[in-house]
Order: sequence, then structure tokens, then C-alpha cells
Amino acid sequence: MRQYIDYAKISKDIICHLYAGYKSLNDSPLAAELKAFIELRVSQINGCDYCCNLHRNEVVKLGVNQDKIESLSEFTSSSLFSDAEKEALQWSESLTKLDGNTKVESTELSKYFGEREIVDITICISLMNAFNRLAISMRDN
Repeated sequence: MRQYIDYAKISKDIICHLYAGYKSLNDSPLAAELKAFIELRVSQINGCDYCCNLHRNEVVKLGVNQDKIESLSEFTSSSLFSDAEKEALQWSESLTKLDGNTKVESTELSKYFGEREIVDITICISLMNAFNRLAISMRDN
């Protein structure tokens, strides 16, 4: 089993850029709850325990109903999620589960979100996938 590698210390300059991009999402028009749910769902799919715990705690701090948190993995059939949330979470799943397919599922994001929000949702998903993969591959998980 490979040892933990402190990637944030070893490649500090590069990791700082990733974190800066992540922190910039705080200035996004995205609702904090949606952003946290996207991060949690991507982390669930990737199996990153560290990130799942971090984002679950974030959702709890935002005062989200426990039933909604527990139903995240079944969001498509849950009445606790709005249509807009479901669409953003479906986009999260599509981008996270690329499985070698360069064509992602058609989306109706523009029905619920403006261009800036769509870009920010996609950046949020992409950054979370990057952080998950770093944590998992460097054994921070």
C-alpha cells in the first residue's frame, strides 16, 4: 500500500491555483446549498470519504433537512429536490461518470440557470473531481 503523499505541500504553487479557483466560486451566483450538494454528490460517486465528510458537514451547517441529505443518492426520485437541483445534479453525474465517453448527456440546465451559473456549476463539478482524484490517489482518503 502506497504511503500518503502531502501533495498540497509538495506542489504548493499548483494546488494554490486550484484552491483559488475553488474559493472564487464563493462569488458565484450559485446558491451555497446547491454548490455543496454538487460537491457532495461528486464525492459520493468518486468514493472520496474525506470529501464526503467535509461536504456533508457543510450541508448540515447550511441547515439542510437531514432527510434531503440522506436522499441525495436518489435525488432523481426524491420530492425534496427541485427540478433545477435535479438538473444540476444530473449534470454532475454525467461529467463525473464520463467512462471514456466524450459525449455527455443532453441537459436542460439552461431551462433553470443562466450562462454564468452553468459555467460555474461545470467548474464546481470539475474542481471537485480534481480534488477527489488528488485525495484518493495520494491516499488522503
